[in-house]
Amino acid sequence: MSTVDLMLLGALMEKPMNAYEMKKNMEARNIKAWVKISSPSIYKNLLTLNRKGYLDDEVVKEGEMPEKTIYSINEKGRKYFLSIMEKYSKEPEKIYIDFVAFVANLCNVEPEMGLEMIQNLRSNLSKEREYIQYNIEAKKEFVPFYAFSILELYDKMYSLFYEWSEEIVHEFAKKTHSDM
Repeated sequence: MSTVDLMLLGALMEKPMNAYEMKKNMEARNIKAWVKISSPSIYKNLLTLNRKGYLDDEVVKEGEMPEKTIYSINEKGRKYFLSIMEKYSKEPEKIYIDFVAFVANLCNVEPEMGLEMIQNLRSNLSKEREYIQYNIEAKKEFVPFYAFSILELYDKMYSLFYEWSEEIVHEFAKKTHSDM
């Protein structure tokens, strides 16, 4: 069970498509901003889902174009989709924040450099939040409620990260000056 499987099966619930169309669908919906999903994982997971019997496939050829495989979700795939949905509704995954590794290692850099790096982090968190807020305003009338709610979730997370980073700057600066 993976989030990639969930996204692929969910897209196939909407309509059958080939791997290239799936990749384009994920790009158009900006799924990579929400879920760790890559083009190779799309192709790999589609093949795996098909091999495990969750998808039906049909090879089609249009004119001089090369053959392509169109995937559609079948009953077994719908059941698998619902089981993944159920799993995530009952057992949300642990959230890992990559920049925590950076914070954990601040003690290993010179204090001035550490403070500068924290301020860089803070600046980039602010920029990301501004980008998300721009998207909320620009897309609120064009995106489905679930996509809008995800943007709002990210806005709240980045707001929290930004507030937290302000505290870290002050605490780190105090610690740095008291150690001198």
